[in-house]
Amino acid sequence: MNTKKLFKLFALLMIASMMLSACAEPNKEPVTITFYRRGYVEGGNDPTTTTINSAVESFEERFPYITVDVVGVPYSTEGNAQMDAALEAGVDINVFSVYPAALPDLARRGIVSDIEPYMTDDDKKDFYDNAMQIATVDGKVYAWPLWVTSVAMYGNPAIFEERGVTPPTLDNPWTWDQFVEASKKLTFTREDGTQVYGFSASSAPNQVVYLPIFYMDGGRVHSPDARIFVQNSIESVSALQKFADLHLVENLTPPDFGTVGQADVRAQFKAGTLAIVMDTPNIIPEFQGENIAFDVFPPPVGETGQLFTSGGFGLYGVIKVADPDILAASHEFARYLTGADIPKDVPGYQLAPSLRRSNTSYSTDAQHDVISHLVTYGIYEAPLDISMTLNDQYQVALQSILLGEKTAQQAMDEIAPLYQEELDALNK
Repeated sequence: MNTKKLFKLFALLMIASMMLSACAEPNKEPVTITFYRRGYVEGGNDPTTTTINSAVESFEERFPYITVDVVGVPYSTEGNAQMDAALEAGVDINVFSVYPAALPDLARRGIVSDIEPYMTDDDKKDFYDNAMQIATVDGKVYAWPLWVTSVAMYGNPAIFEERGVTPPTLDNPWTWDQFVEASKKLTFTREDGTQVYGFSASSAPNQVVYLPIFYMDGGRVHSPDARIFVQNSIESVSALQKFADLHLVENLTPPDFGTVGQADVRAQFKAGTLAIVMDTPNIIPEFQGENIAFDVFPPPVGETGQLFTSGGFGLYGVIKVADPDILAASHEFARYLTGADIPKDVPGYQLAPSLRRSNTSYSTDAQHDVISHLVTYGIYEAPLDISMTLNDQYQVALQSILLGEKTAQQAMDEIAPLYQEELDALNK
């Protein structure tokens, strides 16, 4: 090979080396972080464990200077105590799945880190505008939103066809009056005496399925800053009373409406005695696994003229530590766990729709796609750590409305001072 060719080859190698250097992660000191994950079992073969192992492995390939140690926390009283002790100590824990209700206390005590300094411009553009509502405490965002279990309606297509009812769509949702009229058509008695009801939802302990109703006429549970209880407002009680009157006045629900749980309501749907159920999206894999036919469509639109949903959240928090390298690595891992790359790296990771525009991996079929699009219509109450006593009283108040023991106005007026007292204490 002559000198000219050697020089050309050397130049090409230099260019290739420079390109690789530009694409590679800058040289950084090795960092080890600890990830506390509920449901993880070291050495286990269950789906949660294997999924987390794959996620950690993929992350470490992307960020070779970061090592992630995983600590499993069981879903139990002992697991709660283990998590609480770790959070209190603040040692050997960096990233963890945080319950929204626990976030305000952790933020105000300085245990969790504000995520905003670690969000890139792309992150800020990527998250839906409503995504940060559930993770915001006193004006700052203290957790990385993972996903939300957006509540929707699920219809029995055979009953709809039998009764000549066309399901609504995201582009053409039902108004409340249209929903009631459809439910009337879907409530009937078969020739063999079987009674079919138009609608149902699980009882008050599973109140997450009621959330779209709370908002449809313009009401809320509390003010956006979580300082004032407002569910006794005209807009709030209007929607609650309409919901109860499906049972009390219209007779469009099974007799056990307001008293039975999620499993019982789903069983009625599967048995063909219920046309519509309002539920969270974990109903989809259950129905698909049992070959139950169903359609997915949005909740009805109330006096606001706007479509609403809501649901339960998955969040990842990062412990506030003094070491800037560990803190940055922890936020990098939390970003990955909530971003669009992880479902590409780990098939089956996405169990609910993401709160990022870039992460469309949940939309595996038309049914999941409806849930994904509903995310943009979500109202998500600011996190609150209300006491178990107040929570139980609130559930009783909701159930008293559904059972006709009290009007919506009476029940919410009675719970209002108790709720406000706790809000005042929490916001001191």
